[in-house]
Amino acid sequence: MQEAGARPDKAACNILIERCSEVGGTEFMTHIFQYMKENRLVLRYPVFVKALEALKVAGGSDTLLRQVNPQFYISIRKNKIDSVTVAADSHTNMDKELLFVLLKNRNVVAIDHLLRGMMEKKLSLDHKVISTIIEVNCSHCRPEGALLAFKYSVTMGISIERTGYLSLLGVLTRSNKFSKLVDIVEEMTRAGHSLGIYLASLLIFRLGCARKHTFAMKIFNLLPDSHKCTATYTALISVYFSVKRVDKALEIYKTMCSKGFCPVLGTYNVLIAGLERNGRHAEAEHYRKAMKTLNSNNGSQESVSIEGNICNLIFSVDVIL
Repeated sequence: MQEAGARPDKAACNILIERCSEVGGTEFMTHIFQYMKENRLVLRYPVFVKALEALKVAGGSDTLLRQVNPQFYISIRKNKIDSVTVAADSHTNMDKELLFVLLKNRNVVAIDHLLRGMMEKKLSLDHKVISTIIEVNCSHCRPEGALLAFKYSVTMGISIERTGYLSLLGVLTRSNKFSKLVDIVEEMTRAGHSLGIYLASLLIFRLGCARKHTFAMKIFNLLPDSHKCTATYTALISVYFSVKRVDKALEIYKTMCSKGFCPVLGTYNVLIAGLERNGRHAEAEHYRKAMKTLNSNNGSQESVSIEGNICNLIFSVDVIL
């Protein structure tokens, strides 16, 4: 923990000493006792008893233990240490206790080390804890730590909270780490969580800005049918315009219309801007006229669906041009 830049507090020291007592790590215990002495930290009584028993079995010196906990040593001598037994907690519970201490103190690097060890031992955590670890790493702008927690959840077959998946998508997108986005959306879908039309459209659009059309198409295909609508189709159209695949963009537009999804102002903004950027001015003019007709027929936008309004919100002229 100290190598990772984390300073153990009283709770962490107690957990570490308890663990060392169970596995016979008396040499390492000495280093912890020295640290506790320097920082005026003390053990809980049950942990003190365990440590003293472990030192007796190993034939080690209990000098530092006495110096750290003189009040317990006097008491234990009066009650004959040989007759004292303390029920041991499981390794799993100790790892979890230590993890909670690290989470409380936001010691994210130390959490990484502990999580790797728990993954190797196949020790399971509650899905809410994993979500919290991901969110803490994301709040510290640590995509690697968040991905480690995500890997743990997949390895252990744990479906995490929706907020955990969304935090992970956000930090990876902001960090321009796009290669894992498809895996996360896939796991999120498998867990029964929905991106939502707005977030799905934004994510696809962002991948287009990064010229990652393959990832964008995979994510679109992972969406449930209820999410394949004017907004998400328009986002996908914008992706293919971004990579100068104009015919593919127009093909997606035709597919959208054939599925019964009507274009809205945002859709026409994407079509016109994309065609003009790629030198297809005559076709751009065709869609400009169609947009004017739509405007004159609708007058107000009260008849536009929720999905259409989302599309208009995302693909305004200021965003597209």
